[in-house]
Amino acid sequence: MKGEILALISAVLWGFAPILDRYALLSGAPIYAALAIRAFGALIAMLFILSVLRGGLAVEAKAAVLLLIAGAIGGALAMVFYYLALESVGASRTVPITAIYPMFTALFSFLLLSEPLSPKTIAGIAFIVLGVILVSEG
Repeated sequence: MKGEILALISAVLWGFAPILDRYALLSGAPIYAALAIRAFGALIAMLFILSVLRGGLAVEAKAAVLLLIAGAIGGALAMVFYYLALESVGASRTVPITAIYPMFTALFSFLLLSEPLSPKTIAGIAFIVLGVILVSEG
């Protein structure tokens, strides 16, 4: 149950952060400033994690490269497009559309990791996509 509570806290925080992002953009903050501030937040999170781990980060070179690529794609590049969308159509349309990422995760996991796509997963993805369509059109 602890993991589920942590995930719920994460969801609430992710749900609130776009509101602050949108306020910042409406107040005249340029996108590059928003990205820089988010990067600073990631640095603070990393320092917190390192202080908790105390043993440091022992990462193999291949894993480090993969994590850097994942950070560039899923972090930096995705965040640029996220801020552009947020500036263009607002939080109430941007965030629901980005909620279809589990569909892409399931698809890429199936294609690249040979993970199974169960009927329940496919149905869940269909509901997510339908929900995103309903919310973003609303």
